[in-house]
Amino acid sequence: MFNIILAAGLSSRMRENKVLLKYKNMTFLEHQIKASFRANIDVIVVSGCYKNSIENEIYNLEKKYNKKIYIAYNENYSYGQLSSLIVGVKKIIDLENTEPYFISVADTPFIKSEDLLNLIPHLKNHDALRPFVKNTFGHPVLINSKLSKEIVKLEYKNKNEGLRSFLKTKDTITFESNNLAYINDIDTKESYDKFILSPSS
Repeated sequence: MFNIILAAGLSSRMRENKVLLKYKNMTFLEHQIKASFRANIDVIVVSGCYKNSIENEIYNLEKKYNKKIYIAYNENYSYGQLSSLIVGVKKIIDLENTEPYFISVADTPFIKSEDLLNLIPHLKNHDALRPFVKNTFGHPVLINSKLSKEIVKLEYKNKNEGLRSFLKTKDTITFESNNLAYINDIDTKESYDKFILSPSS
């Protein structure tokens, strides 16, 4: 099983590379990778805007965890998240993966291994599963591999097309939870201060 971690964006709202920001002495990206490895899930990281710094971090983490981390570079990262998702799923296909896989965003550093493992049994034969907390959809999304060939054909240049709209046409179920880790993404300076620098405030 794989976790595709999307780390290709411009981080325009943060105004710096949020993927390499620190939480508890580890980068956001490392938290995602560590949670995946603890759940016995392999990792694909989609890089883009900050290609060199992210791939350098991946190189260091491969040595630290003694595990292969697959990299997929999205040269069209400026088109947004769907373009990165497609690149990641193409890598899944290249690796001949037939198991369900996760789609994660790199700015959710609170996700732990058990948060991933808790989702897996609920997918069954459904097309996809999405966490749902406080009336909000979260990440990661769990995808049935039978959707892969359709996902890579999505038009990433169409701003009206995305994973959410695609999944609305599929047998997508929700995993209702009170776990805020699924929805607490850190994509602005304000959220970084609230959740990371001053968590008790």
